[in-house]
Amino acid sequence: MTASLRAEPRFVRWAAAEGVSMLGTAVSTVVLPILVYEATGSAAQTGILFALRVVPYLLVGLVAGPIADRGNRRFLIIGGNVGEGLLVATIPIAAALGVLTVAQVYVVALASATVFVFSDAAVFGAVPALVGPQRLPAANGLLSAMASAAEIVGPAIGGVSAVLIGPEATIGIDAVSFLVAAGIQATIPGTFREGTPPSGPWRIRQQAATALSFIRRQRTVAVLIGVGFGNSFAFGAVLGLIVPYAVEQLGVESDDALVGFLFAAVGVGSFVAGLVFARIFDRSRVPVLTPGALAVSAACAAGLAITTSWPVAIALLMAFSASIATTIVIGITYRQLVAPDELRSSVNVIGRMIAWGGQPFGAAVGAVVAGRVDVAAAVAMAAAVMTASAVVAAVLLRGARPT
Repeated sequence: MTASLRAEPRFVRWAAAEGVSMLGTAVSTVVLPILVYEATGSAAQTGILFALRVVPYLLVGLVAGPIADRGNRRFLIIGGNVGEGLLVATIPIAAALGVLTVAQVYVVALASATVFVFSDAAVFGAVPALVGPQRLPAANGLLSAMASAAEIVGPAIGGVSAVLIGPEATIGIDAVSFLVAAGIQATIPGTFREGTPPSGPWRIRQQAATALSFIRRQRTVAVLIGVGFGNSFAFGAVLGLIVPYAVEQLGVESDDALVGFLFAAVGVGSFVAGLVFARIFDRSRVPVLTPGALAVSAACAAGLAITTSWPVAIALLMAFSASIATTIVIGITYRQLVAPDELRSSVNVIGRMIAWGGQPFGAAVGAVVAGRVDVAAAVAMAAAVMTASAVVAAVLLRGARPT
């Protein structure tokens, strides 16, 4: 954590709470699929868990953003962690009582993902209020690095714990992490917003329409959201094919340790990008940084499509992931900086909805191309999408004057 962020004691506590929650969630990301697969033996039913994490954002995001902008962000964030913790805790409790079913796991996954949408919407507005505009890039970079670190460490903890104490008991770690995070956040004073909430009558539809109108008027915001879809589409296509890529392109066995190194490379790349983000970000550089990051992603994907060397593939995946993460955090930070506090959550939720929508869509298209042609063609397709996104960003952001 940089000295400038350490000077913000409220954010220090915030970051500690987020780190605990992120690690617990990363543990469950591995353990919940293990639990469902052990119960059903079905890969398809296990895959439903991933869809359940994304679907609520697409369904209620346009409602959550306005509520976070006009309501009590502090309550949404702390209450969200408490709600998710209690929901997740029902799994080990039901298992201990011998009444756990796969249907309950699905319901918990869907309900907790829905609660997350509202707390996440509030977070978009809370972080700028905690650190101010000058320290926002450093804060977002740190949070991104923490999320990547959790994605590297959490699965290892979850896998070992699932063997030692069982997947049901291991999920209790996630439940505790949510409650601990809520406890830490409850000690942070303030309303998690700049100024006071807007007063007067309002409607969710009107608030969402105002946010959409703001995006249309802000060319840079609109372009970043648009190319963000291409960024997440290509990332989803590549990430969804890592195992078949390792087998077909690199010639290793599906259970070879090298497959784990490829996944680890993705996490390490994102982690490094988060650590250096504050040093490279400046609002005036966005018209150059975004096309540049997209171009690096395109070049890395193209390299992945042709290489058969696993050391080269690992290096390319690290750079690919780092540039992907950079594009994502640029978009989030810029939207937080230019959107007024009363629209900050709504505008960023719209951006998140589009980005999250791109990953499963890219994974699905990549799987189809890989099945009909081969994995190399699917990765090359991702490179082409990235190239197009870079060109669009360079053309549409040319001459743009960041607000």
